[in-house]
Amino acid sequence: MTQKTQMKQLLALAFSVVVALIAPSALAVGSDRIFTSYEEGRQALIKGSIPDIQKTAKQIAVAAAGQPLIKEKAATLGGAVDLKAARQAFAALSDEVIKYRKTRGGAKPVVAYCSMEKKSWLQPEGKIGNPYVGESMRSCGEITTK
Repeated sequence: MTQKTQMKQLLALAFSVVVALIAPSALAVGSDRIFTSYEEGRQALIKGSIPDIQKTAKQIAVAAAGQPLIKEKAATLGGAVDLKAARQAFAALSDEVIKYRKTRGGAKPVVAYCSMEKKSWLQPEGKIGNPYVGESMRSCGEITTK
């Protein structure tokens, strides 16, 4: 084997090691971006701001570039023109992000459920912030999965 061939093999091995070390952390960053953008969308829905909902829906779609179902549901949310449609679209998005959550390791938001609305969503641990109801019912729901 020539010295040039050995050098190519050594570089290929080094590249493989670097990729193996970087890939898991890149996945974690991607999932964090999905969860972070999703939380911004949930907060926009709680505020009832259609422009903010549409803006964060675009951010979710960008963060979910490798997740076509999440990206599709985010696009639907981005097209919502009223609060009722936004809540319905967010429920469908939530279902997909909750499925995605099951595949991720590390820190992740909790799953909450509102039996009155029969809908789930993700949120940080702590006080319930139900995105599907008005302000007077905001605390309606319970944590189902940590």
